[in-house]
Amino acid sequence: MRTVTVEVPEGHMVKIVKEESMQPTQKVTGGGKFEFEGETFIPGDVIINPNRGGGSMMILSEIREERPLSFLPAIKVPFGLVAYVPSNDEGNRVFVRLTPEAGIGGMKGFRKATEEEKAKMLAAMKEEKHYSFNFEKLQPEYIPTVGDVVIVWDDNSKENAVVGVMNEMDKTVRPYKINDGTWYGNCDKFVSEEQYKNLIDGKE
Repeated sequence: MRTVTVEVPEGHMVKIVKEESMQPTQKVTGGGKFEFEGETFIPGDVIINPNRGGGSMMILSEIREERPLSFLPAIKVPFGLVAYVPSNDEGNRVFVRLTPEAGIGGMKGFRKATEEEKAKMLAAMKEEKHYSFNFEKLQPEYIPTVGDVVIVWDDNSKENAVVGVMNEMDKTVRPYKINDGTWYGNCDKFVSEEQYKNLIDGKE
């Protein structure tokens, strides 16, 4: 156990937030291919568990061995940039991430999705989050949509990117107009402050 000492000035309070998360074993199965219960999976495979979340699905990035708790055996867990939980009680059904994440449980019960099941997930991505998926680059791609909060910038000037609401689009060289009336040549959907900072710092 690791002990952390925090000095708090008199009259002040500190709030401790404990996140419930899996403890990684730092072991990744594969090298481009992942084995689970005799079946081989590769990045870009769409997997589904028909008995979880109304048919929870993910576009697979990798399978890792994780320990839910330090004293429990490691289990294999799928990680991906996109997940789909049709019956999610919290409302959101499609989750698009900047880096591969877990979130739909262990691999037990998952199989490769059929083309029909895959099409259902891709349709939900487009309709609900305005994303498609590039299976060659293995990454989601934003579909510019009026009304979305977006990051916009002109060619070779990411450091000057701004955030606004998409108001209008056309087919010119600067096709994206945001709510301040300015047109720009490039856009991406705003996901987080970290994403925006990475873009203007040249990390994306």
